[in-house]
Amino acid sequence: MSFARSARKALDASLPLDQRFTGLKGCIERYHPIGFAATMSFLEAVAGDFAKDPAALPLAVELLTASRNAWQAEVRAYAVLRRRAKRLGYRVPHPAAPNPSKPSHWYGARREAALHAVWFWYSKGDVADVDLHCLASALVRRGRLTGVQLAMFDEVHTGLRQRLAAVDGPGDLGRYHEVRQLLVLAGHIAVVTGRS
Repeated sequence: MSFARSARKALDASLPLDQRFTGLKGCIERYHPIGFAATMSFLEAVAGDFAKDPAALPLAVELLTASRNAWQAEVRAYAVLRRRAKRLGYRVPHPAAPNPSKPSHWYGARREAALHAVWFWYSKGDVADVDLHCLASALVRRGRLTGVQLAMFDEVHTGLRQRLAAVDGPGDLGRYHEVRQLLVLAGHIAVVTGRS
């Protein structure tokens, strides 16, 4: 089922609440910029308990749809830039150039959603890296990092990128996925701290 069809199901007041909730989950399966569970949690924090309150569902769908529409607009703009660059002979984008093909943040509430994602990961105890755990803890408690903590974050973030590059993907998928997940969390911290 497409995002639009799932959204229509979530908004259909003639359906029972559990079916409408399933429609919202279908939308989140297709677009979850901060991860499936964190996206669900963020929507619930902003819109209300949509699993029990039918009035919260339209707001949740509206927030998710607005973010998705903004992301799709960025993808379209990127495609235009890539076509121009290719016509000029730049066939391969620069590795450091941003590529919005997969959303890496919430469009429209970037910092708030990233902070929620950090809180979500931290509250679940899913932060295996000690330094990242300490940084997430500081963000959850104070909403910001000190200068020393920002320098520490920069080192941790760089170290994670180096660790990911050094992992032999096919030979060690478990380690690859662990480091990749830590980089996702580091990406959320970068958004909250203005480092991305």
